[in-house]
Amino acid sequence: MENKEIQLFRSGTHNLLDNEIIPSDSAQDSQNWYTQDGKIKLVNGKVIVGASGVAGKVTGLHFGYKVNGTKVMYRKIGTKIQYLNGTTWTDIVTGLTSTADYSFTNYSSLAGSFTYAFGIDGIYKFNNASLPSYNSMYDSTKNFKGKAFIDKGRAILWGRTEDKTGLYGSWIDNQKTVSGSTGVYTVVSGEALADVASGTLAFKAGGATRNCFAVTITDTSSGEVFTDNYLGVLTGSLGNSGTINYITGAFTITGQSGAGTASYQWENSNLRGVTDFSKSATRQAGEGFLFPQDEGGDAILNILIGTDGYYSMKSQSSYLLQLDAADTNATNKVYRKELGIPSYRASVSTGKGIVFINTANPEKPEMTILQRNVYGDFLEPAILFPHFKFANYTYNDCTIDVYERYILVACKSSGATNNDTILLCDIVNNTVDITKYSGRCFARDSGTLYMGSSVTESVYNLYNGYDDDGFTIDNYWTGKDEAWGSNILKKHRKLRLKGNIDPRQSYEVYINYDASGNQLVGTVLGTGSYVDYSSPQTVGANMIGDAQIGGDDISNIYPYFLELKLKKVPKFRKRSVTFKALGLGYVDIDTVIDIEIETYQNKIPSRYREKQNVSIDGATNNLDNPQY
Repeated sequence: MENKEIQLFRSGTHNLLDNEIIPSDSAQDSQNWYTQDGKIKLVNGKVIVGASGVAGKVTGLHFGYKVNGTKVMYRKIGTKIQYLNGTTWTDIVTGLTSTADYSFTNYSSLAGSFTYAFGIDGIYKFNNASLPSYNSMYDSTKNFKGKAFIDKGRAILWGRTEDKTGLYGSWIDNQKTVSGSTGVYTVVSGEALADVASGTLAFKAGGATRNCFAVTITDTSSGEVFTDNYLGVLTGSLGNSGTINYITGAFTITGQSGAGTASYQWENSNLRGVTDFSKSATRQAGEGFLFPQDEGGDAILNILIGTDGYYSMKSQSSYLLQLDAADTNATNKVYRKELGIPSYRASVSTGKGIVFINTANPEKPEMTILQRNVYGDFLEPAILFPHFKFANYTYNDCTIDVYERYILVACKSSGATNNDTILLCDIVNNTVDITKYSGRCFARDSGTLYMGSSVTESVYNLYNGYDDDGFTIDNYWTGKDEAWGSNILKKHRKLRLKGNIDPRQSYEVYINYDASGNQLVGTVLGTGSYVDYSSPQTVGANMIGDAQIGGDDISNIYPYFLELKLKKVPKFRKRSVTFKALGLGYVDIDTVIDIEIETYQNKIPSRYREKQNVSIDGATNNLDNPQY
């Protein structure tokens, strides 16, 4: 008799090869378990952010930040852009195209901290300190409607309805404090105010796209000076206070009345700024640009910032745009053919290279990375996770993002109408695990991951807590069809299991002998006598990533080690083990040992055995199963 042990789970899910030849520590199939630190762990759940949404989908999700680092969460749902005001989603922009995806991008300048939303309906500028007010920045003479991001003081735009193969750039923001037409900032000094108690600064009357900053208001009678802190607060030198809305120019000051003066600056990003895409007949450095990417005729789906330029991803090809340091010359060429993505969010820029789902051949989708070759002279594609069958899923509404060491792939399982799966791809350890969450877009803040739903207008804190928005996490983990290298008949007497568990958790253990169906062989209880309560460990509610991140639900977990005695075990050639968690709490498994494995010689069936008379030295013998 012998024992067979799995100690360290490091392989994730292998579903491209036959179940009998995959690594012993891998899953042939799983749902909501993931591989980390030599263990398989039940995945964390999700927690609603704000109120639950109605049926639909989230078509944009983003974090902006105030100048002091305070975060502001934005989402696009249906016809609206909203922000999270405490625990309430509050409308900002309405009347948008309901199905349209929007891109969000942050931009900080001398004028403050801003978030821009770009889409087919327009360009919207949010001062993160003056919500829900906003600037509508679209101007048919200055800019375009489409998706965009801001990089190095310039907006890069694509996805125009009128020009689906054009890549556009804005002016490089002329960040100057200049009164006049040569800069985007205008200085106002000593503007007369009829009453410092409340009013509106005069700059706004000159244009809807203007916003102010660096505001100082002086009360003439008392001499008190009120200074802007870029957070919408005016602090008085004599202890009084007020507010300023940078978008509308409206101000209020408590405890004061009478005449005063205001000094401030205002900007218009449509004047040689990040929403000005104009250029001279002979383009000059710093102006806007257009680079057509017409080959093949297919639309630009996404633009990514690479180490050496901007990568334009289409359905059948990719372009590389490179601008020189002087912003006077550029190369714009088809970089690779037969490398393409299926949808806007199906690619992401990472520290290791550009990662995307390559669906140029729709029959064979592959996770691909563009990265430097061994000589470092150019980027070349390489296949990631070749052991995983990405063709099992559909990617026409796919979203890819990066979280810690993971590439997250939101996609559809076979027959699904909306995204219902997130593939958790560990780019460091080369593992893929399958989590069943309906995601369409992601946003990250300080190590915490958020997900916009593909089936409702809801936003969730993802991989957090121990329940799926109030329900138990639907899960299973099924290992290899294990024959231990031999097709000989065998039995095993016991199964040992080791790991860590929350007292609130339990899990069932099933064994499938020769594909005859799962048999329940035992249940591991978080309250069992085999749990060592003298050695607690603390875990946080959010455990996905390189380290424990914490969260509101902090729990103690305890090591367990038990042996299940197996009853009525048939003779078998191969077996698989399945685990299924039942409760609301943490659990992991790091060791599985099959104990007292007994083997049996394979017998030839009796119908193939024949008795024969054989003469040896004149004697006659009856022999069963003669040797040949």
